[in-house]
Amino acid sequence: MRENLKSFTLLYAEDDESIQIEMLEYFSSYFKEVYVANDGREALEIYKKNKPDVMILDIYMPHISGLELTKIVRENDYKTKIVLITAFSKNSVLLEAINLDINYYITKPVTLQNIKEMLNKIALDLSRSSSIIVEFKNNLSFNITSKKLFNHNEEIKLSKKESDLLELFCKNINKSIKIEDIMAYCWSDINSEVSFESVKSLVSGLRKKLTKDCISNIYGVGYILNNN
Repeated sequence: MRENLKSFTLLYAEDDESIQIEMLEYFSSYFKEVYVANDGREALEIYKKNKPDVMILDIYMPHISGLELTKIVRENDYKTKIVLITAFSKNSVLLEAINLDINYYITKPVTLQNIKEMLNKIALDLSRSSSIIVEFKNNLSFNITSKKLFNHNEEIKLSKKESDLLELFCKNINKSIKIEDIMAYCWSDINSEVSFESVKSLVSGLRKKLTKDCISNIYGVGYILNNN
């Protein structure tokens, strides 16, 4: 199952430095990239910027707890796999976590065997969902989970914003998407100023990698991905 996670990314949030160092080496052998956060606030910023495929969170962290962070993520995102690690097995805490639609939880003390079993389950979940593919004309296809575009079996390189934009289009095929929604989805830093020209440039770059007339302008609104 280890190889099944090599194309995915992980956000690991743990405020205990000794545990963090030990687990980072282990997680790095599984995932394409591992982002590390020392507290919940830092984890939230990393999540907004990088949109990881998997999040492993200590339930009790400074600034924002693992439960609070899960609530924030689950407001709009049910795709990211979330694992909570807790030192307690109180029914009330676990019930709240389950109601937030976490994927797994592990109680401390954590063992490598626990982690391995959990990662194997996540790998199976992700491998199943990775078969969600949108087919285009001219032998183009987009894997929504890995956010990769292919012509036959050859990958067409996309920038991160291009892959985010194509993911947004594929989730809303034949539906108009407002420019403001594109800004919010593709530019994770909510404090940065994004111009309409930046969006136009991003759409133009993606158009060149897809079939002709695949993306259309909707006057006064935004854009639509036509894939009939």
